[in-house]
Amino acid sequence: MTEWWNNLHTFQQVLFVIACAATLFMIVQIILLAVGSGDNDSSFDADTSIDDVDTINDGGVGLTIFGLRVLTVRGIIAFLAVGCWLTFALFYPIKFLALIPGIAAGIAAAFGISAFIKATEKLQDSGNLKIENSVGKTAEVYLTVPALRSGNGKVNVYVQERYVELEAVTDSEEPIKTGEKVKVVDTMDNGTLVVAPFGTTKTESVENR
Repeated sequence: MTEWWNNLHTFQQVLFVIACAATLFMIVQIILLAVGSGDNDSSFDADTSIDDVDTINDGGVGLTIFGLRVLTVRGIIAFLAVGCWLTFALFYPIKFLALIPGIAAGIAAAFGISAFIKATEKLQDSGNLKIENSVGKTAEVYLTVPALRSGNGKVNVYVQERYVELEAVTDSEEPIKTGEKVKVVDTMDNGTLVVAPFGTTKTESVENR
């Protein structure tokens, strides 16, 4: 073992250590997620911003690409684990050029783990979330909600002690843009929320249908 280690290039030794540590952390996180301990379901103060809670829940700064939050602790660990192992394996034949496929594989792994987590959260939400509990709640627009129910947007709403991302429509004559605060005034059979800008009552919203 010592002889094998000493025969490695210094760069390979660094890659090996990082890959082993990242793989261990990734395995632990997958186990915790599988048993339901990976999510932070504790209550937060109502004034806590949605971005802050998303950051806490996902363990990162919440950079979203193609609807997936990839710049998180989980995403970085997946990037390091997969990227370092592949770079380590390809170092002998192609030397430092191995960084190219290693980085590409690491990015793919970060997206993959993000997609897996998002799918898991959706499964949990579909089984436990009672959408009618969101009526009367304040939400924040995540994707612009088109005017007069001409399309669906998305909002983040705090319901059942966690923030969830749900599709939403509005009867407002003006689109409600990303970042604006809205009130959930009704729900639809397909699980879509009906939201309104502040100052619009539920009765007014229904009359505009």
